[in-house]
Amino acid sequence: MKTPRTIVALALVTVLAAGAAFATDLEDEPGYVDLEWITIPDDADEIQDIDLTPMLLAAAKDVEDEDTDAALMEALTMVRSIRVRAWSMDDEDARTSDAVERITTRLKKESWKRLIYVKSDDETVVVNAKYDDGDMVGLVLVVHEPGDSVAFVNVVGDLDLANLFKLATMIDSEELDDLMVNHDH
Repeated sequence: MKTPRTIVALALVTVLAAGAAFATDLEDEPGYVDLEWITIPDDADEIQDIDLTPMLLAAAKDVEDEDTDAALMEALTMVRSIRVRAWSMDDEDARTSDAVERITTRLKKESWKRLIYVKSDDETVVVNAKYDDGDMVGLVLVVHEPGDSVAFVNVVGDLDLANLFKLATMIDSEELDDLMVNHDH
């Protein structure tokens, strides 16, 4: 389950680029994909069920209160939500395969643009982006290796990947640890 761990780490790093949650309902954001309905099997291992949305406002406020790099401040205005649901399993669960199919079908139906598609043996990695008036407003990542692991990630906001990747290279893992400890909800 190396790929889902990497995805979760990337999502956690991205939280440092997270912006304040705006007054609008998250469900009204064009880049939002509901992952709450996905059932994590009772016998799943290595579960990552992460919703960073509630702590984004606090993280943005903390950075705002400090003498902060302009690139970080810019990134902090971008992301409104990060949601991760991932787990490993010993055998394939029909609900897991159904969830993968349901999400990928929805993304096609709602005109999400596929940015990355990788298939290696049984493992499939798909990254889709949602654009609104030419601006990226959402990312959805689905990683699935039947009988081994699955990960779903949704990032919502005004996304500028160049700024996010630049910021990710600047982030110290100790800063990430501090953020997670200081904003445990």
